[in-house]
Amino acid sequence: MSIICSEADIKLVNEIMRDFTNITKIAAIFVNNRGKVLSQEYNFSPFCKQVRKNPQYAKACNQSDLYGGLEATKDLSSCPYRCHMGLIDFSVPVMKDDAILGFIMAGQAKTEDTTIKPLLPYSTDWKQDTTLRNLYNQLPVLTAEQLYSASKVLRILVNNYFSNTSNDVEEFPPHRVPEFVETRQPINRPEIRKAIIYIEKTIGNRISLSTIAAHVHLSESYFSKIFKDDMGLSVVQYITLIRMQEAKKLLVYSQLSVNKISKSLGYTRTSYFCKIFKLTTQKTPYSYRQKYAPPENKRVANTSENTLV
Repeated sequence: MSIICSEADIKLVNEIMRDFTNITKIAAIFVNNRGKVLSQEYNFSPFCKQVRKNPQYAKACNQSDLYGGLEATKDLSSCPYRCHMGLIDFSVPVMKDDAILGFIMAGQAKTEDTTIKPLLPYSTDWKQDTTLRNLYNQLPVLTAEQLYSASKVLRILVNNYFSNTSNDVEEFPPHRVPEFVETRQPINRPEIRKAIIYIEKTIGNRISLSTIAAHVHLSESYFSKIFKDDMGLSVVQYITLIRMQEAKKLLVYSQLSVNKISKSLGYTRTSYFCKIFKLTTQKTPYSYRQKYAPPENKRVANTSENTLV
């Protein structure tokens, strides 16, 4: 549920972002649940200011903000992602009396961490633009640890200013796969980083623990243990998590049928994909698309799921 922000609410949000950007030097802006900007631009980079002057790029920025906000509301959490321009952003929902006021979008940084993946199923080709290339080179470079820490600081500030009964998120039931992975510490083991890159590059194939362990030159038992230690999830849970996140993006931003989405993510049976999707999101692929996709994508003939609505 969302409500209209009062002037007092927006004033508080501006105070939060002022404090946050003063501490971290990371850019921030507040948007409502439709992506409309409701605040000042705090510490905005010259690169992003230039990008938003281009109507086509600005539209993609709006989509990134909307989907980032959508993802952040799932478990009232946040996870860094790459926007359509390749920069790192994260979103923190602002809630009051169990209603969503909007989202603080923060980031506009670069990172060398390849485990942080794009949010949208497409990217903008801008690197032929000399002006943007020069401005891009001036952007700050942050590590994954700095990004996760910044998102936690921002959530603490939001929770301090806004009273919300939903801030105490329960642990995930054992039968569910969480929507987000926020590791307790940076992923320092090179084997785990290499495994994550391999999983995400081959997500459309049938992946097994043995092939991943062999790829990083470790035994299955040892690899399984250190993966769980670093990620907080088993290998199978992580693969399912990545597939479900990709499925949500394809349902919202593509016109592929559910059957094609299922096959593109490595599932041989669409019925099993639908079962896992519902177990993870509490919605069928059809109902998820109907709720979040733009009108043109809602009209897609979603075959192989009608009996699961």
